[in-house]
Amino acid sequence: MPDIEALAAKLLIDISALPEERMRLALLCKTLKALAPEKSAKVLDSIYSRSLEDKTATIIRSLMVNDDALHSQLGDASYNSIYLAALRLGFVRISRLFTEFEPHKKGVSGYEEEEFIKMEHLTLGERRALSKSSLKKNLDMLLSDPDPVVIGNLLNNPRVTEREVLKIASKRPNSASVLKLLALHAKWSKRYDVAKAVTLNPYTPTRVSIALLEKMLTQDLSAIAEDGTIHPEIRETAKELLGKRGHKGKEQ
Repeated sequence: MPDIEALAAKLLIDISALPEERMRLALLCKTLKALAPEKSAKVLDSIYSRSLEDKTATIIRSLMVNDDALHSQLGDASYNSIYLAALRLGFVRISRLFTEFEPHKKGVSGYEEEEFIKMEHLTLGERRALSKSSLKKNLDMLLSDPDPVVIGNLLNNPRVTEREVLKIASKRPNSASVLKLLALHAKWSKRYDVAKAVTLNPYTPTRVSIALLEKMLTQDLSAIAEDGTIHPEIRETAKELLGKRGHKGKEQ
């Protein structure tokens, strides 16, 4: 399919030339929407078939993590048509990126008891204000906050380190909205250990974890494929990726 390969190559060049993620996502969606659904699915399959070391393909794989924005910009008709085309063509890897599976674990919307005892005297407005503070003890106290705005402020706070962010990413139970914030954050989503912690968290939306699997190292994919706390679709995708990389799973 030389035309598909040429389309994919041009898309990769054009997207990598753009400086901002929002511009890249807009071009990706505009291109996919303009193509017939089967061509869109084939272009994505061509990109996802490229080597893990292909930096331009990695850009598009990262864009695909943001399903809400992808769905919004493509619109229901194009989004669903690409999904169905991927199914018809047998592109399971691509079809999963357009499927919203139920999370393996149901997330939380409030505090665990011990955290509530620490925070019950603070209003939501006070917690949001504290999350912008420069005092470390205030920030540590808020790491388990269930409010996405509080967590968003923490992630943007220059006093917060990767150690604290990993605590947020690893927290169980956790809310889907908080874990999505981490998966899409301009700074912290680029840190491998943070992305891995989000992928491993059974409260992460399954579709997000599946998209993040693409950047996992082989030894971590192997562990994910065997982890019973993770959604079966995520484990199956990990096994398929291992197979494509010529790895059979954990060493015996």
